[in-house]
Amino acid sequence: MKTLWLGAASAAALLCAAAPALAANAPDLSKAPRMGPWGFDMAGRDTSVAPSKDFFDYANGTYLNKLEIPADRSRYGAFDALQELSQSRMRAVAEKSAANTKATGDEAKLGAFYRSFMDEKAVNALGAKPLATDLAAIRAVKTHDEMAGLMGGTMRKFGGSFFGSYVHDDAKDPEKYTVYLVQGGLGLPDRDYYLEDRFKTQKAAYEAYIAQMLTLAGWERPAENAKAIVALETEIAKVSWTRAERRDDDKTYNPFEIAKLSQYAPGFAWKQYMDAAHLGKADRVVVSENTAFPKIAAIYANTPIETLKAWSAFNLADQAAPYLSKEFDQANYEFRSKTLSGQPLQQPRWKRGVNAVDNNIGEALGKLYVEAYFPAQSKAKMEALVGDIRTAMKTRIDGLDWMSPETKVKAQEKLAKFRVKIAYPDKWRDYSGLT
Repeated sequence: MKTLWLGAASAAALLCAAAPALAANAPDLSKAPRMGPWGFDMAGRDTSVAPSKDFFDYANGTYLNKLEIPADRSRYGAFDALQELSQSRMRAVAEKSAANTKATGDEAKLGAFYRSFMDEKAVNALGAKPLATDLAAIRAVKTHDEMAGLMGGTMRKFGGSFFGSYVHDDAKDPEKYTVYLVQGGLGLPDRDYYLEDRFKTQKAAYEAYIAQMLTLAGWERPAENAKAIVALETEIAKVSWTRAERRDDDKTYNPFEIAKLSQYAPGFAWKQYMDAAHLGKADRVVVSENTAFPKIAAIYANTPIETLKAWSAFNLADQAAPYLSKEFDQANYEFRSKTLSGQPLQQPRWKRGVNAVDNNIGEALGKLYVEAYFPAQSKAKMEALVGDIRTAMKTRIDGLDWMSPETKVKAQEKLAKFRVKIAYPDKWRDYSGLT
């Protein structure tokens, strides 16, 4: 799911910010779960297995045989256990903020966000209303060029596009940032889901899910449009790169001047897209799946505008669904989590609420979290430990007999440039402009 900066539907939940506090008494943060003893769990071994035959089973066999994956997860391991611990702590912080009606600043925003998300009655009463403005914008589109602009705008909110964009360090010139463009347009996890027989069941379920989302959103001819959308995405899948191809760092580095992009991949209004994505000032981009771009652009140009509008409406509803009423939320869980990932039960609402807060105003939550669970003295201890490691590395570099003096100088320069980031930033993000 796309991580957004208080996207349309999550922001809509804030309409309920005046909902009553979750609990009369704020929870005691000191009673939240803590990490147990450190070390290797010898009881998790299976000593009936010879380590020379299968060391993995010898070391983990008993642990794996006894482990039960929680019903609200599709996988579980040590890092998932750590996440559960962090989630329970974040819940304590969020509930304390939500219960504090006198809170100000970031704590007030955090409390309002979590409190409103947890107010299921108010969220259910809204139904599809939070989508109304964006659906109206989709309905108003008349041309393919206008649709390209609308797709560009979804880079900052709920919705979809045939092409994705982001800003990152330039892989060939890390001193600069650059705009990357990537293939998109698919609602299933990978192109193989559209093209291989082993995914027929998931593909059929996807079409039914699209129709369900369009119905809930009030879009016309949901079944007919769902069939057209799956057919459209299947054509995109045929020309999209495989995962193996996309892992090739050299093959996916293809710089283009913006002015030449329209010539290379005609049929898609690149200027409208880039302007709407707030990337209009860029004069150069790096295209990842370069051979797919002209083909996807051609598919876009040849697709009826009504199908593109239905596709956009579905993507809007699909991404916003976890923040909307129970009908949307449950349908999204049934397909995205249960059918595709095998997760038997949906996570309780408090976990989803904590995740929503963390994904959108994470540093507001993080600031209160570290005050409760990772005080400044703990950070200082870790920074001192890392400092000792750096000192040891410096000494070892100086003592290497196989490294030339010139190379040692360069190695020390590189070591000196390492920036240590422990636990939380020295300067927190400012949310004062968020209303």
